[in-house]
Amino acid sequence: MEIKNISYFRQDMPGNESIKILDSGYHETIQGHYSSQTVVDHFVLHCIVSGKGIYQIHGKTYHLKAGDCFLLIPNVPILYQSDVMEPWVYYWIGFEGISALQLINLCNIVNIFPTLHYEPMEDLVSVIRPLTSLNTASISDSYMALGQFYLLCSKLMQHNKKIKPLSCKEYYVKQVLFLIQDSYYKDISVQDISNTIGLDRTYLYRVFKESVGITIQQYITNLRLKRACHFLTDSNLSYSEIAYYCGYSSEQYFSMAFKKHIGVAPSVYRKRRDSTG
Repeated sequence: MEIKNISYFRQDMPGNESIKILDSGYHETIQGHYSSQTVVDHFVLHCIVSGKGIYQIHGKTYHLKAGDCFLLIPNVPILYQSDVMEPWVYYWIGFEGISALQLINLCNIVNIFPTLHYEPMEDLVSVIRPLTSLNTASISDSYMALGQFYLLCSKLMQHNKKIKPLSCKEYYVKQVLFLIQDSYYKDISVQDISNTIGLDRTYLYRVFKESVGITIQQYITNLRLKRACHFLTDSNLSYSEIAYYCGYSSEQYFSMAFKKHIGVAPSVYRKRRDSTG
């Protein structure tokens, strides 16, 4: 039997736009319960109290169990599924606001590391549990929820106080690097990356270049050509296959880019391997 309690909190509270608590809940899942791949428009922190399951984000799969937390991130496709034999039970709290990203960063839960382990989990659950049976909450309940959320963040910060949190700029750059590593072989553009992260393209371009020393497009090109050199040296893939696996739309385009940046055609580069092999 599936059991779920959800409380929804008022959004007309005066004077506080930095953090808003949207909902909170408790969920005893049934075997194989899953959330189909979806995109949320706010942050949702889940705290697993028993059972286990999987959580997928950016093409990576995390195997989670009791004591683990995982984060749903705005505008990022995710999927999570309860184990068939040991379905999980979790609490969650949903929130948004201009300070949300900063708080999550201070808790050391970020896009590229969207999970953490916390013991004893009861410390976190004791903060969220009072919020899960309020149904449609009053203004006083909503203020209580905000206070409980800050207490929750405080516990997470204390738990991770030995870990240096990322600055916002470092966070954005690491997001970009992660997305490129995950998608360099696809038809990905700077605009696609800025849309995924939710930042202005010009601002993201400037922050990345200041931190890494080259533009996002140059980084993508360098990574694609590095992989191409590997394939030319250590595989017998055809030139069209290498072009495909490295994100180029055609063998001709790949050959032009390779010669422009490496200085020789792919065929010449491969012949050097054969002559020294």
